[in-house]
Amino acid sequence: MAGSSGKQTRSQKLRQNMINMMYLVFIAMLALQISKEVLATLGVLSEDMEKSTSELKTSIDSAYNIIDQNSNQDYYKIPSEELPKLKEITDDYFNFIQDLKDSLIGIDENNYMIDVEYIDENGNEKISQRRDYQVMDKSNYLDEVFFINDGVTAKGQKFIDYFKDFTGKVESVLDSIKERDSRTVQSNYGFSTALSNLSLRFNYPEDDQVVNRDGIKEDWIYYNYEKFPLVASLSKFTKIQSDIRSVEYEILNSLVSKTKDRQLSFDSKSTLLETDKQAYYTNSTVDAKVVVGNTDSSFKPDRVDLKVDNIKLKESEFEVVDGKIKLNKRFSSPGIKKIYGYLFFDNNGNTDSLLVDTQFYVIPKPNEAIVSPVNMQVFYIGLRNEIAVAFPGIADLTSIRVDGKNGTILKTGSRYFAAPNSGVESMDVVVSGKANDEVITSLVNFRVEDAPPGRGSVYERVGGQDYNFVNSDKVSKESLLYGLIRGEKPPGFLYDYDINVESFQITVGNLPTRTVQGNKIQNSNEAVRDINGANRGSSVTVTVLKAVKIDGDLKSPTNVEPFVVTIK
Repeated sequence: MAGSSGKQTRSQKLRQNMINMMYLVFIAMLALQISKEVLATLGVLSEDMEKSTSELKTSIDSAYNIIDQNSNQDYYKIPSEELPKLKEITDDYFNFIQDLKDSLIGIDENNYMIDVEYIDENGNEKISQRRDYQVMDKSNYLDEVFFINDGVTAKGQKFIDYFKDFTGKVESVLDSIKERDSRTVQSNYGFSTALSNLSLRFNYPEDDQVVNRDGIKEDWIYYNYEKFPLVASLSKFTKIQSDIRSVEYEILNSLVSKTKDRQLSFDSKSTLLETDKQAYYTNSTVDAKVVVGNTDSSFKPDRVDLKVDNIKLKESEFEVVDGKIKLNKRFSSPGIKKIYGYLFFDNNGNTDSLLVDTQFYVIPKPNEAIVSPVNMQVFYIGLRNEIAVAFPGIADLTSIRVDGKNGTILKTGSRYFAAPNSGVESMDVVVSGKANDEVITSLVNFRVEDAPPGRGSVYERVGGQDYNFVNSDKVSKESLLYGLIRGEKPPGFLYDYDINVESFQITVGNLPTRTVQGNKIQNSNEAVRDINGANRGSSVTVTVLKAVKIDGDLKSPTNVEPFVVTIK
């Protein structure tokens, strides 16, 4: 057989070219597969970060509440007045980023959501809806939002300004707290950890430039956001949101830690509720104990001022035993019983106070939902009726769901509000929860009524002082002419809402009745003329024709009682 000459024949060359082509296709497919896996991983990591940030927000809200509820204490007063600025700054930045993310995801008509079919462990066909991060590989969507020609769009510049200015805005709030504190309380708040965290997470170069991997300087926004896959940019935005909440938490944590150390000059004293049972049954004796950190028998408050459900405890209903406030009280009705008040201690001529704010359950029997209106035993139309919801026997609190029939259940943070529909006589609160893999549902019915009519008045603010002239009061002509006709919630009514008067009638003495639009007598020339011409002792009758009560986002018509005042 003839030996090989070392040259390939035509058929051999074709075969080798085919092998090379298949190899290249294989490598390309492998690279594409890795790329899709990386995209999916970025998306999953972003989702995990969003969940962690949401959990951190719960701790942040709790810290805000602690400081707000203790604003009457000297060491919380300054933070409680300054922190609303911090909350506004962080929420504004966070929401700007969220709107940006939502707009990018919204480019896809399905928001990049897909249905994935699978077989569960029981062999049943199931569908899981999830976000398809593997197709979020394009950069042009964000590039069009941030960049135009050789420059940055208005949206891109706004994004830069938010990042660039965040540090200065936060530092301004902290400087104000420290400066005011140094002149008054001198709590010496320490924000070093928070400031270090702020500087590390929001480090923007002074010359707007970043050195890239080739040793060339380019603009910060181009370096970080140009030509990146969409899912990568979304992950970076989520990281910014996480950083915002992290900085906010560090600041609040340093304040709460500092002020807790100061309370009563103790190292780490606070209050807690000590019970032998998770819940108590109707007509059984509640032996819960409010415990102050140090339970030494010599550690006793000099004065106790505690309320359960806004009713002050009698001396016979508690006793101080071994540094504990032991309750000795029976409850005939079930529900969440909130203990609120203060323990007072004499300290070298000064009186310090320790806040008590906790709760326990009184239940008729296990596995029956408890829904208690916070204010009264009835729901009022047009108002947010706060309810406290608990479900004894449900260990997984995250499974609890609250809905309404003949009305809506509103949720703000951890608080629930019932808003009955107009015209209904009752509303059901439907509570469900999961126990031992079984969904348990309980329905609680409440009576619905119209809110009681407001009390009419003439309101005037003079020299920083508020004056209200109600039925049977004497009032000057000036107060009538320059004051406002206003409705106020009835005295003793526990709801917090406003009443706006939109039109009313006014009768001066025996003169004709005048109809006035708005809430000022000056809106009617005839009414002004009647008052100017009236004598001392003349009666003025005001009848509100149209008024609206406002409770948060809820607005609804309401009545205001007519009233009569006398010109003095």
